[in-house]
Amino acid sequence: MADELDPTVLPVMHKKGRPVRHSLAVRVLGSLFLGFAALLCFWLFVLPVLVVALSSVASHWSGTVLPDGYSMRWFERLSSSDFDALTTSLEVGMGVAVLGTILGLWLALALEGRDRRGLGALVDTIAMMPNGVPSVVLGLAVLIAYHKRPLDLSGSAAIVVFVQLALVLPFCYRCAASALRPELTVLREAAASLGAPPSMVLRRVVLPQLVPAIRASLALGFALSLGELGATLTVYPPGFATVPIVVVGQVERGYYLPASALSLILLLVSLVALLMIAARAPRRRIG
Repeated sequence: MADELDPTVLPVMHKKGRPVRHSLAVRVLGSLFLGFAALLCFWLFVLPVLVVALSSVASHWSGTVLPDGYSMRWFERLSSSDFDALTTSLEVGMGVAVLGTILGLWLALALEGRDRRGLGALVDTIAMMPNGVPSVVLGLAVLIAYHKRPLDLSGSAAIVVFVQLALVLPFCYRCAASALRPELTVLREAAASLGAPPSMVLRRVVLPQLVPAIRASLALGFALSLGELGATLTVYPPGFATVPIVVVGQVERGYYLPASALSLILLLVSLVALLMIAARAPRRRIG
């Protein structure tokens, strides 16, 4: 017969596992910590948006908890130049997001599997360098570098797209690089061993697996471009304006409520655009 188990050596084996029950003090501390985290998130992120929303419909707001009255006059006073700035912000944001996603994906695929020493490490460092440079300094560098012939961009909107692309590219590159898992390399090698050309491997194997990363890169690039101000203020040409530039000008003159109305419109439009980017396309049924 098998030897009996010594209960002094092995733990008692129960027929049915029981969930671990924390003490009352631990549960209370956990609830307090969760409540504090929720309050902090509300104070830092939700409350400012609520204040902007209330300011945009306030007829007057000074020294009171809530506005003295409500009115839509700040939206009615928005001029064509304000809506032109909104259109410019959306066009530049979408262009920067698309270009950043394409370049980031290409860079991630080019560096995939390379030893991160030597040339690979140098290219990776250069791609991430804008993250360590203040945006104003980067804008000034671009303005100085591209304000004379043969490549003079200082008088066109292309310089704004260029400088924002430099700021957004590191994030788009990291989105694509983090999605290149070892399993994807195995699938690519398997498809190539079956005779698939590189273009078909990229189109039918790689890109479908990278759709979530591409969607995240587009959303992140678009959001970062809409809110970028430091480098844009440094390089933007005469006659060019985005919503952040217009809002800063209004705030400097003390027009806080009109600035809130334009900011709220930008917030709503960008939210719709981000939801469209994040939306999943319906799958096609075969047969």
